[in-house]
Formats: sequence, C-alpha cells, structure tokens
Amino acid sequence: MSLFTTDAIVLKQFDLGEADKIITFYTKEMGKVRAVARGVRKTKSPISGLVLPFSYNNVTIYRGRSLDRINDIRNKYSFSALREDLTRMAYASYMAELVEKVGMENDPNEDLFSLLLTSFYRLLRIEDERINYVDLAFKTRILGILGVQPELEKCIYCSKPISLQEHNYFSIEQGGLACTSCYSGKKERIASLSGESLQVFKKLLNTGLQPIDKLKISKGALIELDKLIDSFIIYHLDIRLKSFNFLHMIKDLG
Repeated sequence: MSLFTTDAIVLKQFDLGEADKIITFYTKEMGKVRAVARGVRKTKSPISGLVLPFSYNNVTIYRGRSLDRINDIRNKYSFSALREDLTRMAYASYMAELVEKVGMENDPNEDLFSLLLTSFYRLLRIEDERINYVDLAFKTRILGILGVQPELEKCIYCSKPISLQEHNYFSIEQGGLACTSCYSGKKERIASLSGESLQVFKKLLNTGLQPIDKLKISKGALIELDKLIDSFIIYHLDIRLKSFNFLHMIKDLG
C-alpha cells in the first residue's frame, strides 16, 4: 500500500457516482493532487465539512492505480468565513482556481502553497475596503513564483534603463516597460501605466504580501494596475478562469 501524508488546501470538488466526490488539493509535498472522498455525500459522513473549498487539512492519501483515495483527513483550519461572505468567497475562489490551473501534479512548489495559504488568512483579517490589496499582491507574487515576472527596470526593446515617469509604457505581449523612444509605432498592445502604479507594482514584486498592511494607493491607480496584471496573466499564462467574471462583478458592485 502506497500512502503519503501532507498538508493540503482544498481547491475544488465535484461529484463522483452517487455518494463520492473527487477532491482537488494543492499540497505542500506533492503539488496538485486529486483524490476520492468515499461516501462524503452521505448525510452522516464525518468528513463532508473537511473537504469544502478553501479548507486547510492534513491528509493521508492512498495512491491507487487509477484514482487516489483519501485515507485520513484532519482539519487544521476550515476558512469557513471565506465561504460565508460573498465578497471574500469571490476572491478566494479566484485564487484557488488560479492555483489549480498553474499547479502541477507531483511537482510541489512550497512558495505557491505558502502564497495561497497566507492569502486566505489575509482575506479573513483585512478590512473590506482594502481587500483588493490582497488580490493585487497575490497576482503579482504568483508571476514571480512562476517565472514570468515582468521587466520593470529597463526597456524590453533596447535594454535602456528606465526611470520612474509620470506616464510609463508597458507592453503586455513583450512583458515589460518600453522607453519613450521605442514604444511609438509598435503594433502590439502598449498600456499606459502611471508612476504611482509602477511604483506599487515594483514594491509588490519585490516584497510580496508584506507591504499591504501599510500600502497606500489611489483608487485610479489600483484599477489601472489591477487591469494590467489581469491582462498580463491572461496573455502569458494563457488561461481563462471561470471565477474571473464573477470576481469582477463583485469588484464593480463595490
């Protein structure tokens, strides 16, 4: 019998047969893992509340020939408040789906695991009006973890160092800043980025979640940077998330 035990965060679940579910975890030691929760849809199942999305558990999984199976599961933190608050659920769902898309099976990434877990804790504790900051820091940090960090120090065309300007130019396709001499006449999409947005972008790339408690950013710059990072993720990671439109509907309502 092949068993392994690891800390794991529930990313999603879907029904299997009449009584079971397949649970997708992101684990600390094994990366993304899919495992069957036997009988979890039955009324008296003792683990039904432990395999809900966002739950943080310690699990023992039996490795089967076709499907893995949950052998034992013990809750470390339920994150039930993220499921009970519509706004926080929207943000957590987006984060979980993004990790589910970029995480690899049998290829652990402790930085990615830590980022998701820390971001969930941040979502619980941060004030409503600053919840966008957690999302922004999460998306920025994940780019660095995945090795698709944008170039924010020099021109992606001529390699000339670029100093902070009131108006800066950013190529989504090429993945970085363009100097004033190079950006004009380019056929690919060039986005405008304010000095404030660029300064925040650099800070988040360098320090991740650490500065968000003291971070200050205007509403306009926040919207501008959020839109640019979303476009960057869609283009360079080539993924479309089901939770994306729902999250932005929540943002528009706020």
